[in-house]
Amino acid sequence: MRLFPPSSARSLLLVVAALWIAGPAPGRDTAEAVYQPYRADLEAAVPAGSRPARIQLLAPPGENAWSGPPADALAERIRREWTGQVPYGAIRPGVPLFLTYPLVTTAERDRVLVPVLEQLELPIRGALSLPRAPGPRRVVILVDASLSASAHIRFDPARRAERITVLEAERRALEHIVQRIDARAAAGDSIELGVIAFGETTRPVAEPGLPLDQIRARLQAFRAEVPKGEGRTDLVCALWLAREWLDDTPSGTAREIVLLTDGDLPHSGRFLNCSTRKRLYGEEAAARCEVDRNRSVCPASHGFRRSHGRTDLTQLAYFARRARRSLKVFPLVFETDRAARPYQKLARQTGGELIRVSSPHSLEAALPALVIRDLHSVRATNERTGRRTPNLLDPETGRFDGSLALEPGANDVELRIEGSRGLAGLFRFRVYALPGYLERYLAELQESNRELELRAEQLIEEFRRELPVTLGRSLELLVDEAPPVAPGDG
Repeated sequence: MRLFPPSSARSLLLVVAALWIAGPAPGRDTAEAVYQPYRADLEAAVPAGSRPARIQLLAPPGENAWSGPPADALAERIRREWTGQVPYGAIRPGVPLFLTYPLVTTAERDRVLVPVLEQLELPIRGALSLPRAPGPRRVVILVDASLSASAHIRFDPARRAERITVLEAERRALEHIVQRIDARAAAGDSIELGVIAFGETTRPVAEPGLPLDQIRARLQAFRAEVPKGEGRTDLVCALWLAREWLDDTPSGTAREIVLLTDGDLPHSGRFLNCSTRKRLYGEEAAARCEVDRNRSVCPASHGFRRSHGRTDLTQLAYFARRARRSLKVFPLVFETDRAARPYQKLARQTGGELIRVSSPHSLEAALPALVIRDLHSVRATNERTGRRTPNLLDPETGRFDGSLALEPGANDVELRIEGSRGLAGLFRFRVYALPGYLERYLAELQESNRELELRAEQLIEEFRRELPVTLGRSLELLVDEAPPVAPGDG
């Protein structure tokens, strides 16, 4: 008697192999998207401090997903080895970045997606997605100078930590852009820069086309006149003023608006419907509404009307429809926990892109990267071995292509994007390199099956040897314990 006949053991191995080869594809979401270029800076990061509830393995492109007992065993191994001490994914996003498999480790609902490679070489391929017109550009930067911009942040661009306001971080990034534009002008780059500040009021700081020394002077005057953020967020007025500045852009010059925002919804107080409040709540409510109305003069008030919408959001949607195909808006959101859906729609409808940065102190590197493509290197490091790639970035195309050596098992790979002002983007991935894993798993399974068969045969043989002795002892017990036979019985 065998626990598993040889034919059954072979059948089991074939079934396991078939499950691995022909397993179901990953879910039709991020798990499938990573095989094609995907926006890595918009994917959900895997936070530190906890072990994933579930691991989904990602097979090499062109192959089906890992499935069945081998996948279950490996997923559990990866989960056990997950220390939870460091985060993965977009750790410090600051530039729109497209990547492909196997550069992905992201959270998706209750699971974490982890790539598993059969080779010890990790391909490093991707592209920066930054606005880069082939000719001259006119860019208007909208600076958030509302009350929320008075919040203080930790700012350490060169390891000289200090606490400054969000507005000051925006100003320093602008000053750096002006400095870099001046340096690039000698190289033939052509970019006209405009600056508009928006808070309770809209302030035209510097119109496009001004000489750089005048732009510097205007920025210094703005710092003196508006030392801190104030009031509500009159974004609609700032957008229409920026569009007005871009309307007379010469043919062949790209038109762009870069919007700095914390992702909060715009609220100017300019479009309050006091007549409705009067009808619903009476004269006193209408009077309070009139007091709350933003009565500051908008320099571009002729561009919009209240009939375009009774809220800032409807006015924003109207602007997006009117600006379609005439300019591009790039919202740079520096509070990553905000959904920022209105800004996503604004970017999508105008042909721009939503860009997230990890915090306001990242603006000094992220804003120059977006406006003047001020990036000079992309490098990958295997934190397990310390091995590092050379600079992989092609500055003309924004693409990078290379490879990084891996060790068998878990490898933590860090991808760093650097600019002249330091770190502009940081991404970390956990990649498993397991050459011949399936073959080893099947061999171990077969060996385990053989051991079980041998043990079963030993047990059966021992049982056969012990059977006569056991039967004899049982008969003796039966005789000893039989009741006495009375005379005459039977």
